[in-house]
Amino acid sequence: MQFPPLRFGTQAVPRGDTMHTSQAKTLLGHIDHFAARRPSQPALRERGEGGGWHTTTWAGYQKEYRTIAKGLMALGITPGDGVAIVGANRPDWVKCQMASFAAGGLLGPIYTTNTKEQTAYIVDDCRAKVAICDGPEQLAKYRAAQAEGLIDVEKFITMDRVDVDDDRVMCLDEVRDLGRRSDDKALDARLTSIRDEDVAMLIYTSGTTGKPKGAMYTHANIDATGSATLAAYPQLASEEGLRAISYLPLCHAAEQGLLNFTGTRLGGTAYFCRDLSTIKDFLVDVRPSFFLGVPRVWEKFEAALRGKFSDATGPKAKLLEWAMATELRGFRRSMSTGDSSPGTRRRLANALVLSKVRAALGMDELKFAITGAAPISPSTLDFFASLGIPLHEGYGMTETTAFATAQPPNQPRFGTIGRALPGVEIKIAGDGEIMLKGPCMISGYNNLEAETKELYSGEWMHTGDLGALDVDGFLTITGRKKDIIITAGGKNVAPAEIEGLLQGIPGVGQAVVVGDRQPYLCALLVLDPEALPELSRESGIDVASTQEAATSAPLRDWLEARIAADCNEHLARYQTVKKFEVLPQPFTVDGGELTPTMKVRRNEVSEKYKGTIDGFYA
Repeated sequence: MQFPPLRFGTQAVPRGDTMHTSQAKTLLGHIDHFAARRPSQPALRERGEGGGWHTTTWAGYQKEYRTIAKGLMALGITPGDGVAIVGANRPDWVKCQMASFAAGGLLGPIYTTNTKEQTAYIVDDCRAKVAICDGPEQLAKYRAAQAEGLIDVEKFITMDRVDVDDDRVMCLDEVRDLGRRSDDKALDARLTSIRDEDVAMLIYTSGTTGKPKGAMYTHANIDATGSATLAAYPQLASEEGLRAISYLPLCHAAEQGLLNFTGTRLGGTAYFCRDLSTIKDFLVDVRPSFFLGVPRVWEKFEAALRGKFSDATGPKAKLLEWAMATELRGFRRSMSTGDSSPGTRRRLANALVLSKVRAALGMDELKFAITGAAPISPSTLDFFASLGIPLHEGYGMTETTAFATAQPPNQPRFGTIGRALPGVEIKIAGDGEIMLKGPCMISGYNNLEAETKELYSGEWMHTGDLGALDVDGFLTITGRKKDIIITAGGKNVAPAEIEGLLQGIPGVGQAVVVGDRQPYLCALLVLDPEALPELSRESGIDVASTQEAATSAPLRDWLEARIAADCNEHLARYQTVKKFEVLPQPFTVDGGELTPTMKVRRNEVSEKYKGTIDGFYA
């Protein structure tokens, strides 16, 4: 069944001066627009050593990208040459990104957590002539890869000054000096030669099923994503002074999609957070207008909040419970009726309790709270809705230039991932696979002709995800085709639904269901260290660490009962979990079990815990 793209109560962001957005067709054009319209207003901010904000205005942003672009051109960057980049989120990162675009380079972003070999793979794949990094740790990877003949780079550029005896290494300030000594005419000619179909950057897939693939993002793809997102959320286009926090890796599609592809059109301010552990402080200080969190981030917030809420006693505890229940009932009613006006009790709950909670979180000025990149549990959605922070769950892939669906702004439907963005079409293939079509879809993968051919059937792009559309065009994900477990009895099982139920059990941070070609399903459970207080309270068993929990017989009995009640009772018999094991250590990026955006690498988990899995069926 195929549905046309569904509108969100608006046709498109109007052209003209009535909206507070740029109507340019490239990210560079948006910067130029606001440099002319809002030259002294802040575009980029980061923390200084003393705790204050270092600000780049819109006029400064324009000057910076042009200066660095001229420096790159002086170093020999010509249209199509690769420019690799790796580093923590900071203004210099996006300045270098825009400079690469202006010089006609092909940007190849790299995760800071990548190994030397993984870093070299991307540098080589984008044919980087220049490799940019933030400091000594990433520079060491570059130089080691060069010494071993894995890459062949002409210049290494460091954002911070690094003392090293190597003529190939220069700092970004030296590139700026080159740019200041260069004429503007060559850059202007380069800028006017940019075409919609030119590939501006590569965003690499997470590599959960093999080597990462470089998705080719053209200027047209980027423009289509930004246009569609603002058409879906016109409220953002009608306001000035919007604020966003950049903390997810800038080499990830979702962060680029929100911060640059959409945010640069809005002319607001991006605040850069280099360290995820400080995000809570950033929220309070910045009070963002919109905030994107992967499920793991929202789950950690939830665990911390539940721990604090558990300290409330007596009348305070009852008032909090009443307020959250009242807000959740009201929100569900508004979802079903479309009437978002709050009743008296809901207004009272917010005035007395919930507005104070949101202010303490730094989420009192949020227009939209967004979750994506992986499934999120229904219990987490309900928890934040009960605080008056409904999470808008969307869907996209690296191959969709970030986003493909979104929830309608005033009527999200929990349990779904929203409806097609304007310009995007969705159909469900005969085998249940979600197929997509539209201007946001990439043309292919860099240097991978065979994989590019496999990506498309005619005009329709394969997503590899299984799903269903309801009569209103809301999309639901049921699993990944490659993740499907076929039991010994021939039953096809999508593990995502089961894992979502398991992760709704207090204390369970992650779950991996196994059982391919086996007579029954089993699960590996990872406890969330931050949720241990809640787990102790719910179970009545004192749990001090994840290691202790893994060997606690009473806790195991409690988990077994919760799995039966919270998971198995809601599933068909062949989907039920028969055995489980609590792992002593959380999954981590460094341990190889998680991607940098906290997706589970199933193959790595299965290999690492092969002995445990084999023991389930011994």
